[in-house]
Amino acid sequence: MSPNWEVAMRPPEVFVRELLPEEGMRLRSISRRAKYQSKRERAMILLASATGMSAPEIAELVRTDDSHVRKVIHAFNEEGFDSLDPDYRGGRPPKATPAQRDRIVAVARARPDTQGVPLTRWSLAKLRPHLIENAVVDSLCEETLRQILRGAGLSHQRTRSWKWSPDPGFREKADRVLSLYRDPPSDGVVVCFDEMGPIQLIPHQGSGWAPERLPQRLRATYNRKGGVRYLYGAYDVGADCLHGRLRPRKGEREVIGFFSQIRMRYDRPCGST
Repeated sequence: MSPNWEVAMRPPEVFVRELLPEEGMRLRSISRRAKYQSKRERAMILLASATGMSAPEIAELVRTDDSHVRKVIHAFNEEGFDSLDPDYRGGRPPKATPAQRDRIVAVARARPDTQGVPLTRWSLAKLRPHLIENAVVDSLCEETLRQILRGAGLSHQRTRSWKWSPDPGFREKADRVLSLYRDPPSDGVVVCFDEMGPIQLIPHQGSGWAPERLPQRLRATYNRKGGVRYLYGAYDVGADCLHGRLRPRKGEREVIGFFSQIRMRYDRPCGST
């Protein structure tokens, strides 16, 4: 005859500790107004457990699993309200090291044609394989690459043009001119000269309602029946004085004549008549 075994029954469920009235009110407020959904869900689990609902019933109510419900209850019984705050981590650690990120930024800021790539500017689709092929990084997605460049203060912009003199002595001449701005001579004046030709009217295209195949037309310039005028200007840097003359033509004779007029002005103080 088999002996009678007394089976010690394990408590079927885990319940939250007895809540004080103010704790219940606080949990009710958190379940409705908390910023994060996970925190609201944890407060609902505790409120449901306080009413005597079992873990499976609570799991079905909040659409989660029993183990999560028990974990929330155990954490609250041990830590209190601090256990309700979501423990958000920093996410996946970055794949690129600081040195690699600096190298990525340096490559992105340089023109592609200076690095053996027949392009004038980088796109993410072109920059990513170039970095991998040159062993800057092992693997990198385009979104991560975008975030690295944005973190370095870079954005995708249109290339702008500029002019540069082909004169081999341009740098030395420019330095000499700039030095006159910084340290004007005590026994002379510094005058800047420039000329501007006729301004051309170039209207920007817009949009509007018009008959089909008969769009509105905008004239791109105007008729110069009365001729044009050129503005010759000279600016005295030290005296902050601007002189200007209008001339019908632009040529060597007109420029030298304007220089002569400016030179005559300095036989008397600037601004006098």
